[in-house]
Amino acid sequence: MNQAVDPQHLDKQLHKLFGEDTYSEGPLAASGAGRRFVGLDMCRRLNPKQVTFLLDALSQFRIISIAGQDLTTFSLAHFERFANHWGVPVPHPNNFLRGGKPAQADGDSDGPFELISFEKRRISAVNLTFPDQLQCLSHQSPTVLVVSNFSGKITGEQDSNRPVQVSRGGSWHTDIEYEPLPIYVSMFLVHQSPVSRNALGGNWVGVPDSANPYLEGSSDELMQRRMRLPLNGETAFADTAAAFAALPLSEQPALEQIQLRRRLNQPDEGWLAPLVRTNPRSGIKSFHSPIWASRPRVRPPVEVDGMSESESRAFLDQLEEHVLQEQFRYDHLHQPGDITLWDNYMTLHNSPPTKVNIDSVDDARLLYRLSCKGEPALSLPRNDTPGWLKTHIVGGYATPAEIINIDGEM
Repeated sequence: MNQAVDPQHLDKQLHKLFGEDTYSEGPLAASGAGRRFVGLDMCRRLNPKQVTFLLDALSQFRIISIAGQDLTTFSLAHFERFANHWGVPVPHPNNFLRGGKPAQADGDSDGPFELISFEKRRISAVNLTFPDQLQCLSHQSPTVLVVSNFSGKITGEQDSNRPVQVSRGGSWHTDIEYEPLPIYVSMFLVHQSPVSRNALGGNWVGVPDSANPYLEGSSDELMQRRMRLPLNGETAFADTAAAFAALPLSEQPALEQIQLRRRLNQPDEGWLAPLVRTNPRSGIKSFHSPIWASRPRVRPPVEVDGMSESESRAFLDQLEEHVLQEQFRYDHLHQPGDITLWDNYMTLHNSPPTKVNIDSVDDARLLYRLSCKGEPALSLPRNDTPGWLKTHIVGGYATPAEIINIDGEM
């Protein structure tokens, strides 16, 4: 797929592979990123040519959205099977314990791997908030992260004494970049998006006034760009491929030589990873997680090989300030039934300010997230070896055969 994409050619490919009623929309972002495909039924098992088309599309557009899945028939098992084409679905740290403690916590990551059933996860309160109006899709998979803004209690009681508030939003990051093999693709399946628009300016929420999630010491301009987040429940993206391409050609070769030292925990020696990666399918170059401390107080900051910590911060802050310019930004408004995927090597993303302690289903935001590691697979089941799974996937998890063969498909 060439960098200059002919929309008519793209639609011809869609028609040939997925049917005459399909079409594409985009680009979604001013930078050229993002494409939305309409009329594709992901309940059906994909053939290798269909998978190749989607893999090529993501390698070109960095973000793709497959619109309008019917959630009365499209299940989270279908979602996990689909994810297997992009890599091995990874158990999310919120869904398991290591050595008896939350896996997301800093510190020693060794110890027994213990899955937490959905009923024992805090997020199970989702089903108690609007019991007659909205329920999670059924699942027990450790790979599915439920993302919501519900506040119902496990006991089933509503906390009517807590007022509706607006959270501050997150910090810019890529998913699990602090492991030797980072997350390749992440994806949302959208169940419910907020529809109320009664805040100042006709938005869902106003600009939050809570403290920012970053360490002190960055420039005012960078902080302003970091904190400019969408106000209607969108996921915020920054296109790191377009940001790299926009730099003078004379500066690019030196940046391609830079290695970043990443650590899972502070005492670790860590490992070196390239700042600039080349997509193996499209040949497009992009910054991978060009940020100094994407998860302050959770993971150690990265360092540029050959620089001190202070020098690394100054260099990466300057790079982040470049990447977060408006021309590289895109705020994706989620629509129910959509599957939206992004390449973590070619983007940054951030969670929006959200209403919490909500008392109306019109304010509900409910999504399911999966993330994948490793190489894509044109056909299923995957053939990852037990040794590879043990090394790179927590708990050695592999999607069970009953999910791969859902609906009796072989």
